[in-house]
Formats: sequence, C-alpha cells, structure tokens
Amino acid sequence: MRRLLPIVPGLLVALGATSLGADAAGDALDRGRRAVQGMAGCYLVDYSYVEVESLKAGYARDARVYDVNRDKSAKEWITAESLSPHRIRLQRVLFLTDLGGAIRDGSLIKHQSEDWEYDAPFLYEFVGPRSWQVRDLKATPGLWTRRVTNLDDGPRYQCAARWSEDTAYPEWSCSSYAPIPGRETRDMRRSDYDTLDRTTRIVAYGQSWLERQDNVKTIHRDGVRSLLAREVGKNWSIRLPESECAAARAFAGPRQAFWDLVREVWDGVLAGTAPFVETAPPGQPPRFVKMHEVEEGYVGRDLSDPALRTAARDRIRKVIEAYREPAPAGR
Repeated sequence: MRRLLPIVPGLLVALGATSLGADAAGDALDRGRRAVQGMAGCYLVDYSYVEVESLKAGYARDARVYDVNRDKSAKEWITAESLSPHRIRLQRVLFLTDLGGAIRDGSLIKHQSEDWEYDAPFLYEFVGPRSWQVRDLKATPGLWTRRVTNLDDGPRYQCAARWSEDTAYPEWSCSSYAPIPGRETRDMRRSDYDTLDRTTRIVAYGQSWLERQDNVKTIHRDGVRSLLAREVGKNWSIRLPESECAAARAFAGPRQAFWDLVREVWDGVLAGTAPFVETAPPGQPPRFVKMHEVEEGYVGRDLSDPALRTAARDRIRKVIEAYREPAPAGR
C-alpha cells in the first residue's frame, strides 16, 4: 500500500509565498519590459523647462522658458535593443526640422541613450561635482534601474524605482542627484550653479510618453550644497509615422557598430568596482567632442574585423580614461 506523506501547514505556506513572490517578480519584469520597449519609434518631442521659484535670498528667478520647439520641431528616432531578458537599451537619434518639415543641415546627432535594467546589482550615484560612487542594489529587488548617458555614453544620471502596477498607465518615478544639464550650459549659458536634484516621472501612454521633471538647481561648493531655484519641465514624445524618421535611420546605420562598441567599452569601465571622478584635461575639448572625432574614423567600417575592432576599442578606452581618475581615498 502506498504511504501518504503528512501535510505540513508551514511548508505549504512557505511554498505558496515563494510562488506568489515569483509571480510578482515576473509581473514587475514584464510590466517594465512592455513600458520600455513601447518607447521605441519615431517621435515629435516637446522639450520645455522654466524656473518657477527662487530658493536663494537675493536671486531673481530666471523667467526665460527653455522651449526647443519655439521656431522649429525636434524629432527623435528611438530604437530598443534587448541586451538580456532583464536589460533593454534605448538609443535616440535627434534631428531638427523647420516649420515646413525640412531637416535642418547638420542637426542629425546621436542623442542620449538609456539602459533600463531589472534587478540591477548596482548603479553609479552622483555625489558631487564630477564625482560618482557605486551604490549596491542587491538588497532591494524588483527595481528597474534607468541609466541615462551623455552624447559620448558616459554617465549623466542614474536612478532605480518600480514601474507602477496600480495606475491607468505605466508610471516610473524616481529622484536622483545629477550634474547641471547640457541644455543649461549650452543653450541657456548658465554658470551660476553646477548640480541638480532631479525628480523624474515617466508615464507611458502607448502613442506618446511623457517625462515630467520637478527639479531643484543647486550649488555644490567645498562639500556644501545650497539651493538656488526650482524648475519644472517636460519631455513629451508624440508618436509619428516611421517614415518621418527615415533620415535618422539612415544616419544611424553606418554608425551603429561603433556606438555598440562604445557602450561595450563603457560597460567594462563602469563595472561597479570603484568610485571615480570625471576630469577636464587642460586645453582639451569636452569628452563627447573627442569621442566624435574617433567615431568619424570608423563610420561605415567593418568592426567585426578583429584587428580593426581592437584598434577602435583601444582608442575609445583612451578617450574615456583621459577624462576620469580614481576617487580620493575615503570617498
């Protein structure tokens, strides 16, 4: 006669909890993947920012509105590449058109990329002017880490949070410390502050997606942070027919292999092992300019050739290392 095993209530509860936990993790992974992959496509992008409050005595709020579409249209072609079941890379190509739809000469550029990773073991946290440290995430499962990069794929800001499960549309909200945005130094000619407390909220609607920001401009001097002003803004991406981004696809095609190699080198550099400080070598242009110079030598070339790939990788690594150094001991 077959012997029946005894029922152990505690074991059943444990097994049930394990099953529910696995289901919840799977749901969080799938929910995030769908939201991030849904951001791929061709878009009209509304970038607009404005200061709404002075936070420093004697500082007069800057009333100018940063509106990239004031006399033109900004468009982006975004691709989504699954690097693993838990990691997706979004790459943007930005271009400008006049109000009649004609592409402005010289406006096609590789814009920022975003790496989205579920249950990432670490991220690089900005801690002060040019300084980054490693933050361990292994004790907090279920997060989607968003790593936003500069034009040369170096770190711009990184943050980890959950995609919502109780809202009408998928939402992801996160706060992080970051360097001053390029739009402020490049377009608004700001030099009176150097860091930014960012609060980002992304809502994925399907035919569009909205990134709202509620930020505080800060001054970081001698280890002390002081507040300057609060700004609000949005990046609203509205889906267009794919045909409107044909020029962006053509631009990316012969460059994609080099871009992929740059990310590969950065992945090796930013391996979560040590903090670092970004530097500005005297007499040298910004890092993205140097990286672009290297890129121009490899446009359309076959980087699957081992010798050529090794040479390109070495040049990329040399640029990266010229603009960074180990963090001081104790940081």
